Amino acid sequence: MSSAPACRSLFSLRTILLSTPLLASVYIPESAFAEQKVAQAASKTHTQKKPHPGIKAPANNDEAVHVTVRRGVTGAGQHEAHSETVLSRKELQNRNIRQMTDIVRIAPNLTIQPSFGSAALNFALRGVGLMDFTQNNTPSVMPYVDGVAYPISIMTSGMLFDMDDISIAPGASGFTHGQSTTGGEINFHTGDPTPQFHAGVTEDIASYGRNRVEGFVSGPISRSVSFRIAGQSLTGGGYQHNSKGEGYGNADIGALRSKLRWKIDDASTLDIGGHWTTDQSEASSGHNLYNSYGVPVTSNLMETEWGLDPRFAKIIGINGNNQKPREDNIFWGANVRFTRDFNWGRLRTISAYEAVDEHELTNQTDSVASYGNMFRNNQSNVFSQEIKLESLDTHARFHWEAGMYYSRSRMAQNFWYDSSDRPGTTPLNQTAYRQNQQNFNQYVQLSYRILPKLTLIGAISHESDDRQMLNVTSTDYNLNTGAPTNVQNFGNFGALTNQFAGRVGAQYQFTHNIMGYVMFSRGFKPGGFSANITQQASQLKPFKPEQVLTYEGGFKTMLFDRRLRFNAAGFYYDYRDQQILGSILVPPYGVLGGYVNAPRSYIYGAEFDIEAHPFRGLVLTQNFGYQNGAYSQFQSLNRSATTAQFAATGAWSPVNTNYDGYNMGLANLTLSGAVTYTWKVLQNYEMTYDADYSYRGAQTQPQHIGDGGIYRAPAYFLVNSFLTFAAPKQHWSVTVYGQNLADRRYWLSGGTQATFYGVIPGLPRFVGAKINVSY
Repeated sequence: MSSAPACRSLFSLRTILLSTPLLASVYIPESAFAEQKVAQAASKTHTQKKPHPGIKAPANNDEAVHVTVRRGVTGAGQHEAHSETVLSRKELQNRNIRQMTDIVRIAPNLTIQPSFGSAALNFALRGVGLMDFTQNNTPSVMPYVDGVAYPISIMTSGMLFDMDDISIAPGASGFTHGQSTTGGEINFHTGDPTPQFHAGVTEDIASYGRNRVEGFVSGPISRSVSFRIAGQSLTGGGYQHNSKGEGYGNADIGALRSKLRWKIDDASTLDIGGHWTTDQSEASSGHNLYNSYGVPVTSNLMETEWGLDPRFAKIIGINGNNQKPREDNIFWGANVRFTRDFNWGRLRTISAYEAVDEHELTNQTDSVASYGNMFRNNQSNVFSQEIKLESLDTHARFHWEAGMYYSRSRMAQNFWYDSSDRPGTTPLNQTAYRQNQQNFNQYVQLSYRILPKLTLIGAISHESDDRQMLNVTSTDYNLNTGAPTNVQNFGNFGALTNQFAGRVGAQYQFTHNIMGYVMFSRGFKPGGFSANITQQASQLKPFKPEQVLTYEGGFKTMLFDRRLRFNAAGFYYDYRDQQILGSILVPPYGVLGGYVNAPRSYIYGAEFDIEAHPFRGLVLTQNFGYQNGAYSQFQSLNRSATTAQFAATGAWSPVNTNYDGYNMGLANLTLSGAVTYTWKVLQNYEMTYDADYSYRGAQTQPQHIGDGGIYRAPAYFLVNSFLTFAAPKQHWSVTVYGQNLADRRYWLSGGTQATFYGVIPGLPRFVGAKINVSY
């Protein structure tokens, strides 16, 4: 977005500061969006002091307000003992973050990948993540939207609009809110209601017919009630095609979000929110990189294929005239938040309900063959309730926070899988089940400043996770008649986890602008189930919980009168029972994806970020991430050797390999940086120019440990740029931009179906323009 809304945000911030009963000294950086972010951070960490009951309050309402205007980097989070990447509203707009997978371009050691052609995503931080293609397990990296956990990743579809900021926090979590995870969390903070009226709209048109319209309206209803309504429409953008030249991959997403805030009194606030999203996009489709069935393979990464047997289409009740893989999904939810300040602390509660109605047709072989067509029908809902108490001043000598989190999910899924083009298999199979899950987490975190510069930190949590797969049924069908030919009922399966997690650490404030910290933590995540073309009861055996012992140290600095911020961290993860999407043998289907545990493994790495303001108008940023991991104890099915043996003999039999000492194949190096310069044009206008880049190292795709070869996604380097002409006083701006200017070809992820292997390509060159008008 441009500097027109930035100027609006600046005006809004100053108006709020001058009208709010708050005695404050506010640092205002050069960027108006950073300005807004600092104000939000200050509201979280600096609490208005109430008069002592024995002291009479002043009779008048005059407030002393002191505003200090300074240029430079923001100090938000610089005194907190963690490594966290915060992406402001301005950064998200400047870097054209249009979809979730774009975030990896600006956050170190982060992986976000589509799952087997599905709209569902898999998240990993510092190499810790689970490829959950069945969407029924707890993610290792939990996404949160305004404090509400989204344990089913497809819930995040179409939500990247009117976003204030995104924070990416690696490492064990669940000590201060939400659920326990081993990899970390990604927090999405959407725009809040404002006490003054604001509105804005952005029209963005780009290559391949991509069109995005985004807008919001926010303001007061009464002196104590305010609202915000925001929405987006995203269409087009399909950059893939088939051998006939027919285009593929167009988006068709519409979303609305609303918030209502009631300031009950000076100490109490009630927030009510809701959202709705519809996704009718063409599903993520891949390029067929390899197969052993003689299906033609081209060198054009943007070429894909699809095919749908009309008999299959009739059985699952979809229009057979449209053979393209596609989504037909609706997501909606509502939440209620209540905050109350007392003399002794603050009470927060969040109640939320999220629902998924998913109908997804995918072609997992990326070919015209029927084999690999899958139709997923998923109806799920999640209710969560959190209650938290904490001391008011986070900078006090002693700070405490404690809470309880509860979630309950109900899921009904069935998978229809067509393999009619493959000899020796059941032409059509349906796997259906229900899954119930309950999670209860209790947590406490304490920090105490034992010396003027030394603070000790300790936390503990206990989580119970109980899940059951109910009435798991596998049914084979006659494609010609649609009649069932064989029904197997595998009954019910359960998995119960009760474990403790905790962390201890210390931070030392060497000077006002230099802080160092060390942290040791034990994180865990519950086990779960696989449910994919179920033919044997052994496929439903739950996999174990995983544990990670983390050792981390780092420092945070702001130097040269806030002209330079330099933060760095190093880490070592001692992994126990790592959950992996591996390979299992299921004749006659062959080698399929299945979850396994690696008894021992380790990951280590480092991160740093730099932001510099050498002189007025110029901002330089640089992020660096390094990660590497290997297995200490792990033996599993070798997919390549097993399928090669089948190709030679025509019979399926397992070939196992000892992977002790094998590298995990993580993308070792991730880099990103930007140069942004803003200057005045005449008296009332300004220009902003940006050039930025991102680099991601080569990565071996999951479930291909030790295979190498074609399963290793090559490294890639992307260059982007934009130029904005803005009229801040008139509240409008125009931007032209280019993404992947060198038109590099690269993969987002890869996947297999037995002896087929395909990859999901990343965005080619996109050139676009957008106009923003705000009030």
